[in-house]
Amino acid sequence: MNETETNLPAQNTGLEFQVEALQRQVFLLLLGLIVVTATFVFYLYYQEHIFRHDLDQITPRAKQVIQAYNHNALAIDNFNKQLVNYALAHPEFQPILKKYGWTPNAPKPQ
Repeated sequence: MNETETNLPAQNTGLEFQVEALQRQVFLLLLGLIVVTATFVFYLYYQEHIFRHDLDQITPRAKQVIQAYNHNALAIDNFNKQLVNYALAHPEFQPILKKYGWTPNAPKPQ
C-alpha cells in the first residue's frame, strides 16, 4: 500500500500537467477559430462592398440595355404583325414564308 500512496502524487502531477496542456490547447484552438472566423467575415464584407460598387456602376448601363431590348422587341413584334398581314393579303408570298418554316396565321384579336 505504501507504494501506491507514493505513486499517487506522481500520477497527479502528470494528470494535472496533461489537463493544463489540454486547457491551453483548447484555448489556442478557440482563439484560432475566432481569428479565422473574423478573417472570413471581413473577407465577405469586403466582397460585398466591391460587388455593391460594381453594381452601382453597372445599373445605369443595364437599364439602357433593357430599354433598348424592350424597344427592339416591340419593333420586331410590329414587323411580325405586318408580315402576317402582308402574307394574308398576298397569297403568293406565303410559299416564301413556308420555305423558312413559318406559316402565318390570322392575327389574334386584341
